[in-house]
Amino acid sequence: MINKKAFEIQFNWIFVLVAGAAIILFFTVVVIKQKNVSETSTKATVLKSVEAIITGAGVSTDTTNRIGIPSSDINVDCGRVSIGEVSKQYQNLILFAPSLIKGDKLITQTLAFSTPYRATNLLYITSPQLRYIIIGNSEIAKYINKSMPAELKKEFYKSAPEIKNSNNYRIRFVLFDNIIAFPKALEKLPDSDVTAVKINGDNEKGTAEFYQKQGSSWTLKDTSSYIGKQSLLGAIYSDTFEAYECNMQNVFSRLNLVTKIYVERTKRLMEGAVTGSQIRCNQFYSNALTQLNSILAASSGFSRENINVIAASANSLAGENKNAQIYSCTLIY
Repeated sequence: MINKKAFEIQFNWIFVLVAGAAIILFFTVVVIKQKNVSETSTKATVLKSVEAIITGAGVSTDTTNRIGIPSSDINVDCGRVSIGEVSKQYQNLILFAPSLIKGDKLITQTLAFSTPYRATNLLYITSPQLRYIIIGNSEIAKYINKSMPAELKKEFYKSAPEIKNSNNYRIRFVLFDNIIAFPKALEKLPDSDVTAVKINGDNEKGTAEFYQKQGSSWTLKDTSSYIGKQSLLGAIYSDTFEAYECNMQNVFSRLNLVTKIYVERTKRLMEGAVTGSQIRCNQFYSNALTQLNSILAASSGFSRENINVIAASANSLAGENKNAQIYSCTLIY
């Protein structure tokens, strides 16, 4: 009889422990799910705010803003912006940014891309917590330093200084002379946290070499090209070759669409300039049409060869537009 009672007591305790564990597990699962739902909702709200920032900043030209947001880790990829598992896919998005933006503030900059007529706006977004180290003694190095917002955490040196670790989540080197020896103070940082871009060229065009830390040295990932200060800044803000190329393909797609409009406009100007004083204008329009068709063909794809064609044609087109102005002809653009 005693053994039976002892068994019943033990069984009751086991039942209580199992039931208690089940109840605790149930509420734990509920709390975790609610926490995940809350976090996802917060991330979705932040992403909507970022989307509004992208839309608003992309419309205005030659502006720089510092915008507060809830502290977040924002991942930027080709046509996609993500915060955790919440993401937004864009079609033909032009957004030059580091692949990871951390913190509770965003710095946005918008510049018009013109060749020589305005084709689109380029939007740049980064974090004040990301460290930019600009090294170079050329005029273009000084020019780029002045062009980047003062709100950035940027440092400008004429020659390579002794670099120390300031505990920034990422470091971007912008080099205009030679690739520097990898700083010893940064060797322990993760490879993805330290990148560099080496610029070869001037304000009009050139190449951009993308480097990334690999252990205690630099490794060249790939080389791309730029046309104008606007796309050069894009190569600086983008910390990967793939992101930069994706954005420039979208820039060229916009340029192609806008150029088609100017081609049709110039054809109509030619049709209306066939008599009297307008005959001289007709020649300007004819020359301009040749350059516009050249830009149209070259803007079909982003490449170094097409950049060279567009740069040359843009200079010639600007000259024809100036001639049209001098002789009181309707401007080409």
